[in-house]
Order: sequence, then C-alpha cells, then structure tokens
Amino acid sequence: MTNDHQSPAPAVRLLPTGPTWRSGLAAGGAAALLALGLFPATAHADEYPSAEPVCQSVLHPEAAAAISAAVAEIGAERDTDFGFGVSAFDGDLTCGHQADQGYDAASVGKVIVLGTLLWHAQEEGRALTEREDELATAMITVSDNDATIELRNELGRERMQDFLDAAGMPNTVLHPQNYTGLMKINAREELHLLSLITEENDVLRAESRAYASGLMGDVIEEQRWGVPAGAPEGASTINKNGWLPYDGTDIWRVNSIGAIDGTSAGPYRMAILTDQNAGMAYGVETIELLSAAVHDALHADEPTTLRSPLPVRPQDLPLTSDGSDRA
Repeated sequence: MTNDHQSPAPAVRLLPTGPTWRSGLAAGGAAALLALGLFPATAHADEYPSAEPVCQSVLHPEAAAAISAAVAEIGAERDTDFGFGVSAFDGDLTCGHQADQGYDAASVGKVIVLGTLLWHAQEEGRALTEREDELATAMITVSDNDATIELRNELGRERMQDFLDAAGMPNTVLHPQNYTGLMKINAREELHLLSLITEENDVLRAESRAYASGLMGDVIEEQRWGVPAGAPEGASTINKNGWLPYDGTDIWRVNSIGAIDGTSAGPYRMAILTDQNAGMAYGVETIELLSAAVHDALHADEPTTLRSPLPVRPQDLPLTSDGSDRA
C-alpha cells in the first residue's frame, strides 16, 4: 500500500512537575539492548522458533519465560505484524521480537521532534521560547499536528538527522519529505530514545529530560491507552501513542511507547509497534495484551489495576486518524 503526499506549506516555560525517574537502567541499558533476543524479521506467527525465547534474564528467568510465552501466544493468535521491546530490572531483563524491523512511526515520531527541539536548544545554550513551549506541549499532550508541522519546519530535516546521529539511532529513517508519521522507527531504538528521556546521559540534560517526561506524563486521558494498560495501581507512567490508517482503507498502523516507574519492579521501558491491523481498536487490543503480559510478569504476585486492558471499547479511543502522515 502506498500513500501519495504533497509537501506541507512551509519566551520560556518553567519545567512541569513530572515523574521522578531513577537512573538504575543506565548501567546495563546500551549493552543489554545490543543483547536483545530477536526473531527473524520475516518470521510469521506460526513459525516462531520455540527454542529461542523472546526475553532473556539472568536474575529474573521466570518473568522472562512468562513474557516470552505470552508474546508467542499473542503472535500466533493475532493477525498483526508487530515489533516489541522491553528493558527492565536495570537491564537484566531484555525482550525483543522483530525489534530491528522498521515501522511507520505515526504520532510516536513526535517524540523525535521533541528530542530534536530540546537537543538543538541545548546546543544553542538557551531555554525554549514561549512559542516553542506552547507548540511542544500541544504536539505531545494532545498530539496536535499543526503544532508538529510548525516545529518540524522550523527545525528542518537536517537538524532532526543531527539529533538522531547524536542520539545513536542509525536505523531510524526520516521520511524524504520529513513527514513525522512516515519516518521508519524500530522497537530497539525507541527503547533507547526512552532511556535518553528517563536516564542520565550525554545527549539530553536533566532539564530537557524533566521537560520531555513531564509532557509525556501529561498526555490527555483518551490517548493514554497502550503501554500503560495493566500497570500496577499507583505507577508513574509516561507514554506517546500513534494511530494511522492507510489512505482509503481500514488497515491501521498503531504504536505505543512508554516508561513506568514507582512499582516494586523499579523503572522499566516498553515499545510496541504494529502494522496490518484490521481497525484501530484491533491494534490497541494487541498492544494492550502485550503490555498487560509484561506488567503481570514483572509483578507476578501483585494486582495490576491501573487500567483493565480488555476489552478495548471504541468509545474510549480517538478513532479518527492521528494525521501524522502529513505532519
């Protein structure tokens, strides 16, 4: 399926109060991501090699086995193409299914626009202007496309590529016309991007991380499905979702990335990217089956009641396209 597009027509805020993120994942983060156990990108649901688990963990093998089994079962039962990644327990537990496969970003790509904005302001030695803050807030908390277009055009494709290079995300591929929703992202590098937002690093400074996590923690309620679904009551969650049909069809790309803290399992990150969904609700349901399995495995003897993940109710979802293929 293809999309034909035409190019779009061409002050400082106090940082919001957001979740306090621990830096425990930092020590094992990069090395652990390189060690993700991956299925071949061409594997079909009925071809999963049972000898090769989705998750690996030295200290938490039961959790790793539970998530691996759930991913295999969901992959076999659902007619969805998905990339999946998790990093938990200071990087001891890592999961990956098609984690290097490229998926259209949909509105999840707006986090890369935000990262570019914050990194570029740092490079210039300045805070965000009032207008930049207004646009960034609308772009992330309500997924506003007009705000995204203005920021994207102001930053330009070259600066966005410079951020990806600085961030160490070589397999994230910007769209030729720089449409945010049509850049190619993958679960592995989305986990890394989340680590740049939630952990100490040399790319985004503390103020930038607090700003980004604050916005992602303030996403409006109707867009907080996905990765947060099934997390323990009282957990701190940040997330950004994307939902984008192919033109003239009811086949959807549906994505969710996020980080969780404030639980007995400590901080952990998750990225779930999907394609070929028969409707948005079907994609959300697949994502929430996966996310609930992760939360359940990491909190085996605890109630996970932040949100009941199933069934997905269409009235709870923004069922029109997120419009990011033109943003």
